[in-house]
Amino acid sequence: MKQISMMVMALALVLAAVGLTGCPKQPRLAVSVKNMHFGVVEGTIPGTQVYETERTFEVWNCGAPDTTLVFTVSADQPWIEVTPTMAQSTGKDDKVTVTVTINRDYDETAKTPAYATGSILVQAGFASATIGVTTAPNYYTEVFPSGTDLDKVMLTFTPSGGPSYYLLDTESITDFPTDPTGGLILNFSAFGDPVKAGLFGNATVPFYGANYDTLYISSRGWISFGKPGNTPTSLGAHFKVPQISALNVDATDPGSMVSYLQEPDRLVITYENVPTSGAPGYPNDFQVEMFFDGRIQVSYLNVDPAMSGVIGLSSGLGKNNLPPADFLESDLNTAPLKALVE
Repeated sequence: MKQISMMVMALALVLAAVGLTGCPKQPRLAVSVKNMHFGVVEGTIPGTQVYETERTFEVWNCGAPDTTLVFTVSADQPWIEVTPTMAQSTGKDDKVTVTVTINRDYDETAKTPAYATGSILVQAGFASATIGVTTAPNYYTEVFPSGTDLDKVMLTFTPSGGPSYYLLDTESITDFPTDPTGGLILNFSAFGDPVKAGLFGNATVPFYGANYDTLYISSRGWISFGKPGNTPTSLGAHFKVPQISALNVDATDPGSMVSYLQEPDRLVITYENVPTSGAPGYPNDFQVEMFFDGRIQVSYLNVDPAMSGVIGLSSGLGKNNLPPADFLESDLNTAPLKALVE
């Protein structure tokens, strides 16, 4: 009985202490944002735009006074960099600025198409906050009103794992990288336009992270994946489905030749002596190579000096016949981005 009385007295003392002092003082985690969208911002030259690469947010202790919040910051994607990765805050007047940098040139083999999303985790003991990160990728698409700078140029798109999915390299050429001799000649009047073409064996063509064993080849110079594409007369048409918009031509003209050649490591589509659509006076020669490891090479051997149209890659992200909301035109041959005013 004496032991029970002592326990009751101890419990009463604890309850009395709590009643006098309240709950123990605790720090509390607060962050200034829920999501961060790295989009398009004004460049240093008036009238130009560039892709945003750096943003900031704040972390602070919104809990009891005279407490200290210790926290860590980390990212779930290697192309997202955060600084600092650890800090502390003593209150609402002691806010810590965290800098988030997008490494748009990050290079690692890509395996999934989630190339423009990630998250940042702020952790403070048992409390945490997750900040979503989205990016405006380089869409590798350029609009040519009249004339291109692609003659004798090869564009190589290599999966990178970065926020734009591919990295682009250019080089000069004097011939097709792959000899098209022996390829199947496509007869659009007999096979249909576009031609629905399947790959032999177990081969597939990766495009923006998805693997395709069937593609559509158009007489108008585009190749689409999964479903028939569109002649890229506008950005909206170009971005409607996954496709490569190579050149604005008309291969139904007499004397034109389009061939289909499957090699052990790639699929090769070659357009030879195909005139510009609506202007048959100049023949164009170009080749699209789709490697089974995900690389894409588009080689422009001869291009009409007055060629116009939309050229580039489309991951099919357009809606309502419009390009993606964060689209910014690329400069495929000389620089990552093209200014709105030059």
